[in-house]
Amino acid sequence: MERERKIKRKSLSKKRATEKTQRKTKALDSQTSSQVNLRVAVSQMNFVVGDFEYNVNRIENCLKDATKFGADLILFPELALTGYPPEDLLLKDDFIAKNKKFLKHLALSVKGIVAVVGYVEKVKKSLYNSAALLHKGKVVGNYRKMILPNYGVFDEKRYFIEGNEPTCFVMNGIKIGLSICEDIWEVNGPGQKVCEEGQADVLINISSSPYFKGKGKTRENMIRQRARQYKAHVVYANLIGGQDELVFDGHSLVVAPDGTFLAKGNAFEEEMIYADLKIYPKTKKQNLKKLINSSIRTYHVPAILNNKRKPVIIKRRVRKMESIEEVFEALVLGTRDYIKKNDFGKAAIGLSGGIDSALTAVIAVKAIGSENVVGITMPSNYSSRGSIDDSEALAKNLGIRIISLPIKEAMLAYDKILSKVFKNLPSDTTEENLQARIRGNLMMALSNKMGWLVLTTGNKSEFSVGYCTLYGDMAGGFAVIKDVP
Repeated sequence: MERERKIKRKSLSKKRATEKTQRKTKALDSQTSSQVNLRVAVSQMNFVVGDFEYNVNRIENCLKDATKFGADLILFPELALTGYPPEDLLLKDDFIAKNKKFLKHLALSVKGIVAVVGYVEKVKKSLYNSAALLHKGKVVGNYRKMILPNYGVFDEKRYFIEGNEPTCFVMNGIKIGLSICEDIWEVNGPGQKVCEEGQADVLINISSSPYFKGKGKTRENMIRQRARQYKAHVVYANLIGGQDELVFDGHSLVVAPDGTFLAKGNAFEEEMIYADLKIYPKTKKQNLKKLINSSIRTYHVPAILNNKRKPVIIKRRVRKMESIEEVFEALVLGTRDYIKKNDFGKAAIGLSGGIDSALTAVIAVKAIGSENVVGITMPSNYSSRGSIDDSEALAKNLGIRIISLPIKEAMLAYDKILSKVFKNLPSDTTEENLQARIRGNLMMALSNKMGWLVLTTGNKSEFSVGYCTLYGDMAGGFAVIKDVP
């Protein structure tokens, strides 16, 4: 009798468990059978390494704009709070402390929207390249970059520890996966796990991906491929701006699961990009057991999507560039930011009448305006009339100031000083290099006295084979065309 009662209780317990699972599945089906609209905003901004006040101010302004425009979610680039790449500033404790302080301050500005912001996370003595999830004045979650690049211009393993936990968050039944820059370039990276095993409907990627010729097209193809592979929307937020010899081109993207572009950011321009995602949350009834045992960290954000009437997203003009224009715009942005972020007012360029100095001058004028560019001619006994005339014509065409500093007397002074040592020795490249070094001295004297940044004019071929003069035409603060392909 007792045995029969046990069997009956066990059967009843199984029946209740089955009914509970069926109710759960039915609830999930009802949630996923209807379309959910999610308005996302991508802040494609130019941040300054180490300038927390400036960066936070820019982020707060973008938050206000996105909230007014009815965005539910806004993304900011990788390490937006600190600027990218912070490099050895990461070794300073006060820098890390400021980063934490400003993140908490920034969180207070997040109201009526969910924000994802790149920052540096410190755990004991370890640093992580992380994404903070901000909502209702608090940091409600974070994700640690799992794949750290350590090649080419990247040396992130010098500073950061790799994260080990794929992460997503849920808002209004929509599951959103988090990733940072390099994470998405690896086909089997964390994005695959959160989208396939974790059933994420959207994969977001905050990035600081530097430019090289053709990078935009390469990136577009990769993001489209990931959207199709993961069967998820992909929202990609990239940095723009110059930092030393790196240029970040923006070109942010929003892509549908079938690879269709829903929105694109312009290259080399700051802008806010909006897109409405029409999402049918993925059915989880076949994956309940898998999700329960999943190693994916999941945050639940109690955000209610803004269903009020929203401003219409006007179709933006995205400028298509040929490769030459693209490279030119990258040089302009890199030059402008190097000059401005290092607090120089004007730039000085030695004009020779040749193509390289002419191109450098054109780039500088486009970057900071003709009123802030000064051309310097330094003719010698060996200078042709044509080179002088061409330099003057260039300055006139560009509307820049020109200063002439003939070096004949300086050359004679050097000849006199060296005459005893060089007695009976034939003239050779030594005398030619003296010209370049005299000019380099004059350019740096103007820089020291006037506070101008000297832009050198050597091209990639010259630097590659050493066809330049040490302490001569290599003297200066920024080599504008040294890496032009």
